[in-house]
Amino acid sequence: MSVFHGVIKVIDKFNEYVVKVVQWFVLILVLTLVYEVFMRYAMGAPTLWSYDVTYFSASLFLALGMAHTLKEGGHVNIDIIIEKMSIRSRAILQAFFYLLLFFPLWYFIIEAFLPNVIYSWTTGERARVGSWMPIIYPFKTWLFAGVVLLTLQGVSEFLKLIYMAITNEDKYVEKSALERVQEEIEEKEALLQEEIEEMKEETTEGGKE
Repeated sequence: MSVFHGVIKVIDKFNEYVVKVVQWFVLILVLTLVYEVFMRYAMGAPTLWSYDVTYFSASLFLALGMAHTLKEGGHVNIDIIIEKMSIRSRAILQAFFYLLLFFPLWYFIIEAFLPNVIYSWTTGERARVGSWMPIIYPFKTWLFAGVVLLTLQGVSEFLKLIYMAITNEDKYVEKSALERVQEEIEEKEALLQEEIEEMKEETTEGGKE
């Protein structure tokens, strides 16, 4: 289980860090739109670059935030059937569909997307829409990175489901070092109490004899 916890922790923490960084691009998006509206309607001089900067910044935090959204259970999920199942059965079923649908789908997307990203970098590809025509390969790169991070988060979620199936616990929760020590103490106290009860029974039986 320590390997499970280690892999899950690394993936989850990394995606949490990524989303904390890219969330600031929401501010860039808002400022870009406000500036464009001001320049267009107040000054009568619309910019050439606002359209591209808008979808660049929006796609950045959307693409790189997909993995964190999956971690938080924010994607669309139909749970009418699985909510009536037992914890272990639900975890096994969801893990099965991760293997059947999630991983094959995103594997083929990555396989098809990677050559396109490489081609874009080698040719210095530029946007074909608008008059500014900025370089487009950074845009394709962070989209590709978002897909990869989503797939990695899928690995984390799959391991959590395996953990749930094994332990029959309703939700994967990584226990802290203190909680693990407390559990060990409680287990030892329970064993000690059982031994004490057995000794009492043996003493009682010996006294009767």
